[in-house]
Amino acid sequence: MTKDRIAALALVGVGVLAWIEAQRYGPLSRLFPQVVSIALVLLSLVMFASSFTARSRRAAERQAESREHERPDVRGVLLSLLVIVAWTLLLEVLGVWTSSVIAFVSLVVILRSTERAAVVWKSIALGVVLVTGFVLLFRVVLRVPLPEGVFW
Repeated sequence: MTKDRIAALALVGVGVLAWIEAQRYGPLSRLFPQVVSIALVLLSLVMFASSFTARSRRAAERQAESREHERPDVRGVLLSLLVIVAWTLLLEVLGVWTSSVIAFVSLVVILRSTERAAVVWKSIALGVVLVTGFVLLFRVVLRVPLPEGVFW
């Protein structure tokens, strides 16, 4: 059995367990976990079914061949871990938006350092828009108080 099939079956199991666990919640509280568990099971079944196609097998073979010549980027992993730790420590000091934007930009620069500059700048711009959207969603729509810090 391939790794995709094993992963798909494991995710189906997680989805079923999440569904079972959600039954213990109240009628309104269980809605979101049930929707997520159904989506997880359905998408996992799609992944399982697609692992039987010839295109999927060829893509997996090409990916395995390309990975044989790669060295793991230990420096990138360690720097990413450092950025995540710094992000959590700076949340209260700088605020959610500022620390998240700084962390996202740092991660893009670390993980996409081999890409063209235009690709990096597009990723950074999209990340700033997404972080801003999430912060506005939580603050304005959901009215969740987030740490404001120095800037915003």
